[in-house]
Amino acid sequence: VDGMEGLVATCYATSKIFFAKEEGYDFSEPGTDIYDYGQQHPQQYQYTYTTDFNATNSRLVVLWVEFYKGINACNDAIAVLSDPDRTPFDPALTKTRLSEVRYLRAFYNWLIVEQWGGVELRKEPIAGVVKTANRYPVEDFYALIFEDLDFAVDNLDPAVNTAETEYGRVNKWVAMAFRARMRLTWASYTSNNELYTKAAEDADAVIKSGTAALYENYTDVWDINNSGNNGENIWAINYSRSNDAFIGVPSSEYTKYQRPSDKAWDEREGGHHGHLMFGAQYDVLPGMSRDVENGRPFRRYSPTKYLIDCFREDVDERFYGSFKTTWYCNSALGASYKWPVAGFHTELEGQPLFAIGDTSIHMTKDTYPDNVMIGTVSTNYWFNAEKGFWCLDYKRMFNDDGTINDAGTNTRNLFFELHKFYDNTRPVATDEGSQNGKRDAMVMRISEMYLIAAEGLWRASQADNAYNNYLVPLANARSYDGNGAAMLAAYGINSGSDLTREYFLDERAREFCGEQLRWFDLKRQGTDVMVARIKQY
Repeated sequence: VDGMEGLVATCYATSKIFFAKEEGYDFSEPGTDIYDYGQQHPQQYQYTYTTDFNATNSRLVVLWVEFYKGINACNDAIAVLSDPDRTPFDPALTKTRLSEVRYLRAFYNWLIVEQWGGVELRKEPIAGVVKTANRYPVEDFYALIFEDLDFAVDNLDPAVNTAETEYGRVNKWVAMAFRARMRLTWASYTSNNELYTKAAEDADAVIKSGTAALYENYTDVWDINNSGNNGENIWAINYSRSNDAFIGVPSSEYTKYQRPSDKAWDEREGGHHGHLMFGAQYDVLPGMSRDVENGRPFRRYSPTKYLIDCFREDVDERFYGSFKTTWYCNSALGASYKWPVAGFHTELEGQPLFAIGDTSIHMTKDTYPDNVMIGTVSTNYWFNAEKGFWCLDYKRMFNDDGTINDAGTNTRNLFFELHKFYDNTRPVATDEGSQNGKRDAMVMRISEMYLIAAEGLWRASQADNAYNNYLVPLANARSYDGNGAAMLAAYGINSGSDLTREYFLDERAREFCGEQLRWFDLKRQGTDVMVARIKQY
């Protein structure tokens, strides 16, 4: 029994290779319309789409090998649990565990087929070395995905795997929520109105199940104190700072694939790493030093102007609930650094630049006059001599064509910092102990079910139903005043007749930026749309 439970746990472990890890972020968020590379990304060619991005890419190698390890573990478990003479469990537990691993096989097959297309499809466990591979139609992948998900939905009892001690396990609502996502995905590829309707039906059933509910305040979604018991979570990958979070890849396994700029695989093997990847380099400016509160900024990914422009921050809680725009002086160096700019605030010349707690850095969607923005002061960052803080405004953050202004005073080090994955419980600010976050990685949230239901119904010519029963309730929870209709109107949506594909892409950018969905959202729109948006933004 223990051995079989260990095999099932191994089936789950593969999810940790992708979610909340740099390898997974690399192939789900940047290089799309919402994120580009940041200054410190070691493989920037991935997002400029040059010929350096090829099959030798070490991060693709890691994902390829680990995903197929996960598939093989699932196939091993399925072979045992499907045989009445081999399963060590009673019939009820056998049915539950078999449903879990079939769900996980569907999940990994989705990740494989969406990254690589019609590659090797494996339904049986494999022992030993395999030296040949075959291509399978994408349709075959999705046929098996739906076969596995239908089994899981049909065979998981609604009360099973829902206890607090089973957090992170697959239950009926997890399987149904993922089937809703897959139905929407395959309907998008095939223009199947019946499947759009079924996607909406699955999403609606999950909403009505009560397994999760929208928070009234968006900041509660990302409060780390809610990790492990998040009210919006449908399914999360469990993380911690202990060895329990490790997937257990031998440190030498991928050495031969690595390039000089690559991090050693085992350097950040466990824990949630989202808090590292989206941070701005605040800690090089006078007035700021690296601390636990402000995070350890690896500045891997920089947001596009399109993403920032998606938000109406005056009505929508999600902008400030997602992005950090202001840093406050936390360093005595700020107090010892003297007012640097002649001709502005002459009464301050020779005085300390900041006191502890003063605004030290500010990002803004406003544009400040050229004469107050001084770009030659200390470490080549902009200083607003009128306001008295380091600053990046729109004019200096983005070029007129919307591309990132990475010349001289910016170099993709400072930007609106995605703050969803912030972890102020880390024991230290830097070095050992600072990298592995304990936040769980939410793979599916209840808000996705509202948007799947809405998009599915809209595609199936039920736009008013989509607007009234799903978009307005979601907007009620995301607006400052609870007036969802007014917030939708601010985005140009006054009724179901105003809905468009662009609206759903904008809305999914607002709701899910950084949550490893964007590549998949763009890809299901079709190659022409995906490529056009990436080039445009």
